[in-house]
Amino acid sequence: MPISSKDVPSLPERGCTEAPSDTFDHQRFDEMLVHLTPLGCTIPYNVAYDGNGDIWVAGKGGLFKICGQRNFLLWSAKNDFPKKQAAYPQVVVYKDTIIHTTADDNEKITEMRFFEYDGTKKHEQFIDGLIQSLVVSESGIMYITKQLKLHGESSIIYKTSIETPLGWEELCSDDDLAFQALCSFDDSLLISACAKMPVNMYSKQCLKWIDANTGETIKRVSVEGRKPGEIFFPRKIHRLAEDIVLMDKTGRFLKFDKTGEYIGVVAEIDAYLANGFCIQGNEATIACSGIVQNDDKRSLCDDWLENIRLDGSSWKQQREKLAQ
Repeated sequence: MPISSKDVPSLPERGCTEAPSDTFDHQRFDEMLVHLTPLGCTIPYNVAYDGNGDIWVAGKGGLFKICGQRNFLLWSAKNDFPKKQAAYPQVVVYKDTIIHTTADDNEKITEMRFFEYDGTKKHEQFIDGLIQSLVVSESGIMYITKQLKLHGESSIIYKTSIETPLGWEELCSDDDLAFQALCSFDDSLLISACAKMPVNMYSKQCLKWIDANTGETIKRVSVEGRKPGEIFFPRKIHRLAEDIVLMDKTGRFLKFDKTGEYIGVVAEIDAYLANGFCIQGNEATIACSGIVQNDDKRSLCDDWLENIRLDGSSWKQQREKLAQ
């Protein structure tokens, strides 16, 4: 059968092609706080400071303790097969205890470990399923969410005391929205980023304010999107004074007050590079992982920690200064 001109796809008109990427492509040696790749800390997801100012990083490569003053490795518990590890390993500091979760993606069982600051293991337990988020309240109540395994499965937030961490009980569940990143604002308020199930890039999203004692939903805040006040798959949420700061996949650090009112963007980096962050003073320490170019213009996977001030700073501002 002959081919007509209608069967041949037309080329896009001039000016309709994709705009050049406005991102940093180079390896950010000058901006790094810690270069994680040489340490074996591949694909970092979460970062936390302990009471001595040292940095703990959880990634697929394992758990790493880094000197907060000189930025060199102090201790590590490496995973021998990082490619087999599940996403979202957690690390949380509560008083004198480091809580770390890690899991094999095939076995679907999470190992939760409790360490002293010097790396001595105090306790460990195994939890069915893959943990997606872990937070601890001021009074030592731990909350977890799990990655969903089956279509139609309910999403559940579980809780227990850090003093007796074996008796997990259900706080609340949802058949429509999946609980993802959690934030313990105080002993009475829990905040969760939620996405409509089944979770995919088109899922509707919101933030839920939850009563930490009863599990009742207090309110829903925000919607999915990239406009001011909208969220796009928050990766981590932290309390900052009487507000919260969340970082989503767009690289924005969005501030909301305790009532859920949107305040503004307090920092911004390039999209899709950051997996997690923590707040130290007025700075965020970010766990970054992505493909960059080295000095030989070769693309490679790189992992690092980097600080950014929560005063409206952005990587785009850095680029504009360099271009002047």
